[in-house]
Amino acid sequence: MAQEKMHISYNEIHQAICDCVNTKGVYESFKPTLIIAIGSGGFIPARMLRTFLKAKCGKSLPIQTIGLILYDDNNHNYDPATAVVRKTQWLNYGAGEGTGISLQGHNILIVDEVDDTRKTLSYAVAELTKDIEKQRSEYEARRKEGDPEWAEAKLGVFVVHNKLKSKTGVLPEAFLESCYFKCQDVPDNWIVYPWDALDIAEHQRRADQRMAAAAEGAAAEEAEAEADGPAAKKAKTED
Repeated sequence: MAQEKMHISYNEIHQAICDCVNTKGVYESFKPTLIIAIGSGGFIPARMLRTFLKAKCGKSLPIQTIGLILYDDNNHNYDPATAVVRKTQWLNYGAGEGTGISLQGHNILIVDEVDDTRKTLSYAVAELTKDIEKQRSEYEARRKEGDPEWAEAKLGVFVVHNKLKSKTGVLPEAFLESCYFKCQDVPDNWIVYPWDALDIAEHQRRADQRMAAAAEGAAAEEAEAEADGPAAKKAKTED
């Protein structure tokens, strides 16, 4: 059975990120200093996120990008259980011409549009953890007397949508509790993002239809609860 498509508008994503930053303490609890966007779905959310973080800290945080592939549009037999994550682009740690990136001392927020199987996110966290440890070892090897101690780096994850499903990728429980930020939980539907649209007007029309239907459903439930009386309304709210 084909998955139901769920068209999401730019405005919904913008508002979801705004609400998450303002209600879930993204800046207050994590204090990000570097954003790493997973391409290509994390590019636009990362740029939106930077706007709202700037309102908190007063400066535009740097954004770096990495490319990871899990889904293959040409593979008609795609199986998420066996799909493998591969790098297509990674950070430049070289020191040439001042372009090298040091992760030392940074609170790094990894951004993607959706946490689906969690394979991509767990891979990104694992690989960046290795990179941090490698940089730490290299720093300690060349550190001289009087040089400052290595400043620890910290990793976190920010996603627009978290699909409510069993995950095959793993993130530590402590990480999920303190360094994982999700704007919204959503059903395990086929999410259609606006940056994938060929006809943005048609995409917006479908997103509007979905939101209108959701609003009608919520209103109908509210009316039913009112008709059933306060006790029934309270029971629905508790559910």
